[in-house]
Amino acid sequence: MRVHAKVKVKGLVSDFYFNHPIRVLTEEDCSLREALEIVETSLQAGYYVVPAITYESNQVLPKNERFIIGIFDRFADKETFGTEQGIYQLSPLEFDETREKIEADIEKVRDYIRDGHTYQVNYTTRLHGTFSGDAHTLFLQLMSKNNGDYAFYIEYENEKIISCSPELFFERDGDTIRTKPMKGTSQRYADEVRDEESYQFLKHSTKDRAENVMIVDLLRNDLSKIAQKGTVRCPELFTIEKYETVYQMTSTIEAELKTNASLNDVMQGLFPCGSITGAPKQSTMRIIESLESSPRQYYCGTIGLLLSPDNWVFNVPIRTLYIQGTDAVYGAGAGITYDSNPSDEYDEIVAKTSFLWNGYVQLIESMRVDAGAIPRLDLHIKRLKSSADALGYPFNDNNIALIDQYVKLHLSAGVYKLRALLNQEGTLSFEHSELNEDNEMFSTIHHEPIDGVKEYINHKTTVRYHYELTGDNALNLYYNKNNELTEFNIGNIVIKESGQYYTPKHSSELLNGVMRQQLIHEQKLTERTYLLNEFIEKYRSGSIEVFMINSVREWTKVKFEI
Repeated sequence: MRVHAKVKVKGLVSDFYFNHPIRVLTEEDCSLREALEIVETSLQAGYYVVPAITYESNQVLPKNERFIIGIFDRFADKETFGTEQGIYQLSPLEFDETREKIEADIEKVRDYIRDGHTYQVNYTTRLHGTFSGDAHTLFLQLMSKNNGDYAFYIEYENEKIISCSPELFFERDGDTIRTKPMKGTSQRYADEVRDEESYQFLKHSTKDRAENVMIVDLLRNDLSKIAQKGTVRCPELFTIEKYETVYQMTSTIEAELKTNASLNDVMQGLFPCGSITGAPKQSTMRIIESLESSPRQYYCGTIGLLLSPDNWVFNVPIRTLYIQGTDAVYGAGAGITYDSNPSDEYDEIVAKTSFLWNGYVQLIESMRVDAGAIPRLDLHIKRLKSSADALGYPFNDNNIALIDQYVKLHLSAGVYKLRALLNQEGTLSFEHSELNEDNEMFSTIHHEPIDGVKEYINHKTTVRYHYELTGDNALNLYYNKNNELTEFNIGNIVIKESGQYYTPKHSSELLNGVMRQQLIHEQKLTERTYLLNEFIEKYRSGSIEVFMINSVREWTKVKFEI
């Protein structure tokens, strides 16, 4: 078992490394209650302990206890994980549930609230993918861009937990116990004006404050079970904390522990954290169990660092990826109240998955090179710079010279596809391949509306999870949740009807391709909306022709079997 904890202890964020535990406890060895008794005995003996406990191990609705608890006699060196970062591959993650199922579940939550069974429910779902390679490198990259103060990387046998959590569950400092729930979120923006507006919106949001107060009241009640009478207090309410991609609203609740309160007493009183259940806790957890179709596992459980009998820190494992073998699972959710809009809440859940891509997302610009010349180069540079500005990436005007140098060195003869990639540090790199052009291609129509973080639809990036993995030589046509056609996976769609050429409106959320921009500017292409059913009917009748355009292949005729 290896552990890297980057955790705030007594107000200071520090790195802790552990290797070669003297003992590892799992559910196969004993019950969680028995394991926590062993933990306290170990702390009294001067050992350090790192427990990871699944949500399903709770004592409210006990179901399939699972935990990993490492007991260590010393700290390890940073070199435990090597001196150089390794290589890994994380596939696009796909939702277990459809958008329709998630929105229907959220509507059911609103029904439960209306009928008085709960006030607020933290509804979650899972995404699955595959992982291979060095998981600790992924942890380091995620942490380099996200200031999670309660982060853990744990390796045990074929399991790996990457938890980059910013949320404190509880900490013990002497006889004082402190909890700091997060409830209330707004998005960060590269544009300073929009970013400040988002901050002010969250700061004054009555909905988010109402949600936050519900959880504060729940945790005050939970703390009162293990606290000395009259010591529960709330020194900070509605604090706004700044993170890489979001603003979070937090509150702090403190109390003095009862004399001789054990770790089991504390866990029984507090676990799981109310911020990831809702209120009231027990009835809400039953609702969660009836709606969520897969276990949360370590996501929404807790992971801790215990350094002495009265120095403990436990997180709420949000922003947590669990890897077992090559299977990768990520959880995301949203706090649902009666005022929640199912569509908006779904979009929030999708947005929270972008955390995994932050830190290594690159902007892409794909260009045609014909005998050393790049058609529409000015438009490519303009789009790349605009996307860099929108996403907060530095852009150096010397990049234009770098493109020219690369073409002269490698692509002076023949026809090629040149791919330029701009990373978050502003460094430009290149790939190229010979271009095999097709006069005609066949396409399918995607089986459901496209879903994805807006930034990754409107800008061309290495995040492509919202597209089918069809490859560069296969086509898939997409439409949005309003059943409006949007684009192909590798280009824009053009529809020829009654001698005129049309393409979907940019407002439908699509990538504004360079070829598309040029043709609209030359008034050879007109924007209009095509609904999916309308398109299918006209195609079957033979009244329209369909083309795929992009700046690499330019014009390609497309046929469908519909």
